[in-house]
Amino acid sequence: MLKPAAVMLTPGWSGLRIPKACIFGLGLIGGSWAGALHQLGWQVVAVDPEKSSIIEAIRRGWIQEGWAELPEQLDVDLVVLALPLKELVGGFNHFALKLPQGAIVTDVGSIKSEVCQKYQEGLSGSEVYYVGGHPMTGSEQSGFEAANQDLFRGYPYVLTPSADCPEIVVDKIVQLVQGFGARVEFREPLDHDREVAMVSHIPHILAVTLSLAAKDASSDGESLLSLAGRSFRDMTRVADSSPEMWKEIMVRNSETILEGLTLWEKRLQEFREYLEQGDGEKIADVFRIAHTIRAAL
Repeated sequence: MLKPAAVMLTPGWSGLRIPKACIFGLGLIGGSWAGALHQLGWQVVAVDPEKSSIIEAIRRGWIQEGWAELPEQLDVDLVVLALPLKELVGGFNHFALKLPQGAIVTDVGSIKSEVCQKYQEGLSGSEVYYVGGHPMTGSEQSGFEAANQDLFRGYPYVLTPSADCPEIVVDKIVQLVQGFGARVEFREPLDHDREVAMVSHIPHILAVTLSLAAKDASSDGESLLSLAGRSFRDMTRVADSSPEMWKEIMVRNSETILEGLTLWEKRLQEFREYLEQGDGEKIADVFRIAHTIRAAL
Protein backbone atom coordinates (compact mmCIF):
# COMPACT_ATOMS: atom_id res chain seq x y z
CA MET A 1 0.00 0.00 0.00
CA LEU A 2 1.18 3.53 -0.77
CA LYS A 3 1.34 5.86 2.18
CA PRO A 4 -1.71 8.15 2.31
CA ALA A 5 0.57 11.21 2.37
CA ALA A 6 2.00 10.24 -1.03
CA VAL A 7 -1.41 10.37 -2.71
CA MET A 8 -2.86 13.64 -3.98
CA LEU A 9 -6.54 13.28 -4.85
CA THR A 10 -8.65 15.76 -6.80
CA PRO A 11 -10.25 18.69 -4.90
CA GLY A 12 -13.69 17.08 -4.64
CA TRP A 13 -12.29 14.22 -2.57
CA SER A 14 -10.60 16.71 -0.27
CA GLY A 15 -13.70 18.79 0.40
CA LEU A 16 -12.30 21.81 -1.47
CA ARG A 17 -15.25 21.88 -3.90
CA ILE A 18 -18.52 20.10 -4.56
CA PRO A 19 -17.44 16.64 -5.80
CA LYS A 20 -17.98 15.91 -9.48
CA ALA A 21 -18.54 12.59 -11.26
CA CYS A 22 -18.99 11.38 -14.81
CA ILE A 23 -21.07 8.29 -15.54
CA PHE A 24 -20.32 6.34 -18.70
CA GLY A 25 -23.55 4.57 -19.62
CA LEU A 26 -26.95 5.61 -18.27
CA GLY A 27 -28.53 2.19 -18.12
CA LEU A 28 -30.08 0.63 -15.04
CA ILE A 29 -26.86 0.59 -12.99
CA GLY A 30 -25.23 3.73 -14.37
CA GLY A 31 -28.46 5.65 -14.07
CA SER A 32 -28.90 4.46 -10.49
CA TRP A 33 -25.34 5.58 -9.72
CA ALA A 34 -26.23 9.02 -11.07
CA GLY A 35 -29.31 9.17 -8.86
CA ALA A 36 -27.46 7.93 -5.78
CA LEU A 37 -24.65 10.46 -6.28
CA HIS A 38 -27.20 13.24 -6.76
CA GLN A 39 -28.78 12.32 -3.41
CA LEU A 40 -25.36 12.74 -1.77
CA GLY A 41 -24.91 16.21 -3.23
CA TRP A 42 -22.55 15.41 -6.09
CA GLN A 43 -22.51 17.24 -9.41
CA VAL A 44 -22.94 14.59 -12.11
CA VAL A 45 -22.41 14.54 -15.87
CA ALA A 46 -22.75 11.57 -18.20
CA VAL A 47 -21.72 10.06 -21.51
CA ASP A 48 -24.32 7.97 -23.32
CA PRO A 49 -25.16 7.59 -27.02
CA GLU A 50 -28.89 7.52 -26.20
CA LYS A 51 -30.00 11.14 -26.23
CA SER A 52 -33.31 10.21 -24.58
CA SER A 53 -31.49 8.84 -21.52
CA ILE A 54 -29.50 12.04 -21.11
CA ILE A 55 -32.65 14.17 -21.49
CA GLU A 56 -34.53 12.12 -18.88
CA ALA A 57 -31.57 12.14 -16.46
CA ILE A 58 -31.40 15.95 -16.73
CA ARG A 59 -35.18 16.18 -16.26
CA ARG A 60 -34.94 14.17 -13.04
CA GLY A 61 -32.14 16.46 -11.89
CA TRP A 62 -29.70 13.56 -11.52
CA ILE A 63 -27.17 14.97 -14.00
CA GLN A 64 -26.36 18.54 -15.03
CA GLU A 65 -25.01 17.80 -18.51
CA GLY A 66 -24.50 14.90 -20.91
CA TRP A 67 -22.76 14.04 -24.16
CA ALA A 68 -23.03 11.31 -26.79
CA GLU A 69 -19.24 11.00 -27.02
CA LEU A 70 -16.31 11.30 -24.64
CA PRO A 71 -15.24 14.95 -24.37
CA GLU A 72 -11.62 16.02 -24.75
CA GLN A 73 -11.21 16.70 -21.02
CA LEU A 74 -13.14 15.71 -17.91
CA ASP A 75 -12.61 17.84 -14.82
CA VAL A 76 -14.14 15.30 -12.45
CA ASP A 77 -13.16 13.51 -9.27
CA LEU A 78 -14.80 10.19 -10.15
CA VAL A 79 -15.55 8.22 -13.29
CA VAL A 80 -18.06 5.35 -13.14
CA LEU A 81 -17.84 2.93 -16.06
CA ALA A 82 -21.31 1.40 -16.42
CA LEU A 83 -20.81 0.15 -19.96
CA PRO A 84 -21.82 -3.12 -21.63
CA LEU A 85 -19.27 -5.79 -20.79
CA LYS A 86 -18.01 -6.02 -24.36
CA GLU A 87 -17.15 -2.31 -24.34
CA LEU A 88 -15.83 -2.40 -20.79
CA VAL A 89 -13.19 -5.04 -21.47
CA GLY A 90 -12.06 -3.09 -24.52
CA GLY A 91 -10.57 -0.49 -22.19
CA PHE A 92 -9.63 3.09 -22.94
CA ASN A 93 -6.09 3.40 -24.26
CA HIS A 94 -6.07 7.20 -23.83
CA PHE A 95 -8.51 7.36 -20.94
CA ALA A 96 -6.12 8.61 -18.25
CA LEU A 97 -5.04 11.54 -20.43
CA LYS A 98 -8.55 13.04 -20.25
CA LEU A 99 -8.72 13.02 -16.45
CA PRO A 100 -7.04 15.23 -13.84
CA GLN A 101 -4.35 13.78 -11.62
CA GLY A 102 -5.86 12.23 -8.51
CA ALA A 103 -9.16 11.20 -10.10
CA ILE A 104 -10.61 7.77 -9.28
CA VAL A 105 -12.13 5.35 -11.79
CA THR A 106 -14.45 2.50 -10.90
CA ASP A 107 -16.62 0.13 -12.92
CA VAL A 108 -19.72 -2.01 -12.34
CA GLY A 109 -18.82 -5.02 -14.49
CA SER A 110 -20.33 -8.42 -13.71
CA ILE A 111 -16.97 -10.14 -14.14
CA LYS A 112 -13.84 -8.75 -12.59
CA SER A 113 -10.70 -10.71 -13.57
CA GLU A 114 -10.62 -9.56 -17.18
CA VAL A 115 -11.90 -6.06 -16.46
CA CYS A 116 -9.54 -5.34 -13.55
CA GLN A 117 -6.53 -6.48 -15.52
CA LYS A 118 -7.44 -4.17 -18.42
CA TYR A 119 -7.84 -1.05 -16.30
CA GLN A 120 -4.95 -1.69 -13.94
CA GLU A 121 -2.71 -2.03 -16.99
CA GLY A 122 -4.31 0.89 -18.81
CA LEU A 123 -3.95 3.31 -15.89
CA SER A 124 -0.55 2.02 -14.76
CA GLY A 125 2.00 4.81 -14.51
CA SER A 126 -0.66 7.52 -14.39
CA GLU A 127 -1.87 9.40 -11.34
CA VAL A 128 -5.41 8.21 -11.92
CA TYR A 129 -6.56 5.42 -9.61
CA TYR A 130 -8.80 2.44 -10.28
CA VAL A 131 -10.99 0.35 -7.97
CA GLY A 132 -13.03 -2.46 -9.52
CA GLY A 133 -16.61 -2.82 -8.34
CA HIS A 134 -19.80 -4.80 -8.84
CA PRO A 135 -23.15 -4.01 -7.18
CA MET A 136 -24.97 -7.23 -6.30
CA THR A 137 -28.39 -5.88 -7.14
CA GLY A 138 -30.32 -5.12 -10.28
CA SER A 139 -33.51 -5.85 -12.14
CA GLU A 140 -34.79 -7.83 -15.09
CA GLN A 141 -35.65 -4.42 -16.54
CA SER A 142 -33.00 -2.38 -18.32
CA GLY A 143 -32.34 1.16 -19.44
CA PHE A 144 -32.44 4.49 -17.67
CA GLU A 145 -36.22 4.35 -17.20
CA ALA A 146 -35.66 1.50 -14.71
CA ALA A 147 -32.93 3.37 -12.78
CA ASN A 148 -33.56 3.87 -9.07
CA GLN A 149 -31.48 6.10 -6.81
CA ASP A 150 -32.02 3.63 -3.94
CA LEU A 151 -31.16 0.54 -6.01
CA PHE A 152 -28.03 -0.27 -3.98
CA ARG A 153 -29.54 0.23 -0.53
CA GLY A 154 -29.41 -2.92 1.59
CA TYR A 155 -27.46 -5.02 -0.93
CA PRO A 156 -23.83 -6.17 -1.13
CA TYR A 157 -21.44 -4.12 -3.23
CA VAL A 158 -18.24 -5.94 -4.14
CA LEU A 159 -14.96 -4.02 -4.42
CA THR A 160 -11.84 -5.59 -5.94
CA PRO A 161 -8.95 -3.15 -5.41
CA SER A 162 -5.47 -4.24 -6.44
CA ALA A 163 -2.85 -4.87 -3.76
CA ASP A 164 -1.00 -1.66 -4.64
CA CYS A 165 -4.06 0.58 -4.70
CA PRO A 166 -3.56 3.37 -2.12
CA GLU A 167 -5.54 2.84 1.06
CA ILE A 168 -6.99 6.35 0.93
CA VAL A 169 -8.39 5.66 -2.56
CA VAL A 170 -10.10 2.47 -1.42
CA ASP A 171 -11.46 4.25 1.65
CA LYS A 172 -13.03 6.98 -0.49
CA ILE A 173 -14.92 4.43 -2.61
CA VAL A 174 -15.95 2.45 0.47
CA GLN A 175 -17.38 5.56 2.13
CA LEU A 176 -19.19 6.53 -1.05
CA VAL A 177 -20.80 3.13 -1.59
CA GLN A 178 -21.76 2.92 2.07
CA GLY A 179 -23.36 6.34 1.61
CA PHE A 180 -25.67 4.64 -0.92
CA GLY A 181 -26.77 2.28 1.86
CA ALA A 182 -24.90 -0.69 0.38
CA ARG A 183 -22.82 -3.26 2.27
CA VAL A 184 -19.22 -3.41 1.07
CA GLU A 185 -17.62 -6.81 0.42
CA PHE A 186 -13.97 -7.19 -0.65
CA ARG A 187 -12.90 -9.94 -3.03
CA GLU A 188 -9.98 -10.84 -5.26
CA PRO A 189 -11.15 -10.60 -8.89
CA LEU A 190 -11.01 -14.35 -9.58
CA ASP A 191 -12.75 -15.18 -6.29
CA HIS A 192 -15.47 -12.71 -7.23
CA ASP A 193 -15.99 -14.39 -10.60
CA ARG A 194 -16.26 -17.86 -9.01
CA GLU A 195 -18.67 -16.78 -6.29
CA VAL A 196 -20.85 -14.62 -8.52
CA ALA A 197 -21.12 -17.50 -10.99
CA MET A 198 -22.97 -19.43 -8.27
CA VAL A 199 -25.14 -16.71 -6.73
CA SER A 200 -25.96 -14.70 -9.87
CA HIS A 201 -25.00 -16.27 -13.18
CA ILE A 202 -26.26 -19.81 -12.53
CA PRO A 203 -29.61 -18.59 -11.13
CA HIS A 204 -30.17 -16.90 -14.48
CA ILE A 205 -29.41 -20.20 -16.24
CA LEU A 206 -31.88 -22.00 -13.97
CA ALA A 207 -34.56 -19.39 -14.66
CA VAL A 208 -34.10 -19.76 -18.41
CA THR A 209 -34.01 -23.56 -18.42
CA LEU A 210 -37.00 -23.84 -16.07
CA SER A 211 -38.98 -21.58 -18.41
CA LEU A 212 -38.04 -23.75 -21.39
CA ALA A 213 -38.85 -26.98 -19.52
CA ALA A 214 -42.27 -25.63 -18.55
CA LYS A 215 -42.97 -24.89 -22.18
CA ASP A 216 -41.81 -28.41 -23.15
CA ALA A 217 -44.11 -29.96 -20.55
CA SER A 218 -47.16 -28.08 -21.79
CA SER A 219 -49.21 -29.76 -24.48
CA ASP A 220 -50.13 -26.54 -26.26
CA GLY A 221 -47.36 -24.27 -24.98
CA GLU A 222 -49.69 -22.16 -22.84
CA SER A 223 -52.02 -24.26 -20.68
CA LEU A 224 -49.35 -25.18 -18.12
CA LEU A 225 -48.24 -21.57 -17.72
CA SER A 226 -51.80 -20.54 -16.88
CA LEU A 227 -51.34 -22.44 -13.58
CA ALA A 228 -48.04 -20.74 -12.68
CA GLY A 229 -48.17 -19.18 -9.25
CA ARG A 230 -45.77 -17.10 -7.20
CA SER A 231 -42.98 -19.67 -6.90
CA PHE A 232 -42.68 -20.13 -10.67
CA ARG A 233 -42.97 -16.41 -11.30
CA ASP A 234 -40.32 -15.57 -8.69
CA MET A 235 -37.92 -18.25 -9.89
CA THR A 236 -38.18 -17.26 -13.55
CA ARG A 237 -38.29 -13.47 -13.12
CA VAL A 238 -34.65 -12.97 -14.17
CA ALA A 239 -35.22 -14.94 -17.38
CA ASP A 240 -36.63 -11.65 -18.65
CA SER A 241 -33.18 -10.02 -18.47
CA SER A 242 -31.27 -8.64 -21.46
CA PRO A 243 -30.17 -11.49 -23.79
CA GLU A 244 -27.29 -9.44 -25.22
CA MET A 245 -25.91 -8.57 -21.79
CA TRP A 246 -26.14 -12.13 -20.52
CA LYS A 247 -24.61 -13.56 -23.66
CA GLU A 248 -21.44 -11.61 -22.88
CA ILE A 249 -21.42 -12.54 -19.18
CA MET A 250 -21.98 -16.25 -19.82
CA VAL A 251 -19.30 -16.55 -22.49
CA ARG A 252 -16.68 -14.50 -20.66
CA ASN A 253 -17.21 -16.25 -17.31
CA SER A 254 -17.93 -19.70 -18.75
CA GLU A 255 -15.11 -21.51 -16.94
CA THR A 256 -16.27 -20.60 -13.45
CA ILE A 257 -19.94 -21.02 -14.40
CA LEU A 258 -19.20 -24.56 -15.55
CA GLU A 259 -17.50 -25.28 -12.22
CA GLY A 260 -20.63 -24.08 -10.41
CA LEU A 261 -22.93 -26.08 -12.66
CA THR A 262 -20.99 -29.22 -11.77
CA LEU A 263 -21.74 -28.62 -8.08
CA TRP A 264 -25.40 -27.87 -8.78
CA GLU A 265 -25.82 -30.95 -11.01
CA LYS A 266 -24.36 -33.12 -8.23
CA ARG A 267 -26.97 -31.81 -5.79
CA LEU A 268 -29.75 -32.23 -8.35
CA GLN A 269 -28.70 -35.84 -8.96
CA GLU A 270 -28.81 -36.51 -5.21
CA PHE A 271 -32.34 -35.13 -5.03
CA ARG A 272 -33.37 -37.25 -8.02
CA GLU A 273 -32.09 -40.35 -6.23
CA TYR A 274 -34.13 -39.51 -3.12
CA LEU A 275 -37.22 -39.24 -5.30
CA GLU A 276 -36.49 -42.54 -7.05
CA GLN A 277 -36.01 -44.23 -3.68
CA GLY A 278 -39.09 -42.59 -2.18
CA ASP A 279 -36.90 -41.41 0.70
CA GLY A 280 -39.06 -38.75 2.33
CA GLU A 281 -36.72 -38.25 5.27
CA LYS A 282 -33.77 -37.41 3.02
CA ILE A 283 -35.97 -34.97 1.10
CA ALA A 284 -37.08 -33.36 4.38
CA ASP A 285 -33.44 -33.16 5.52
CA VAL A 286 -32.30 -31.23 2.45
CA PHE A 287 -35.23 -28.85 2.86
CA ARG A 288 -34.16 -28.26 6.48
CA ILE A 289 -30.57 -27.59 5.41
CA ALA A 290 -31.78 -25.24 2.68
CA HIS A 291 -33.94 -23.38 5.22
CA THR A 292 -30.80 -22.76 7.33
CA ILE A 293 -28.85 -21.50 4.31
CA ARG A 294 -31.73 -19.29 3.24
CA ALA A 295 -32.05 -17.86 6.76
CA ALA A 296 -28.45 -16.63 6.49
CA LEU A 297 -29.60 -14.18 3.82
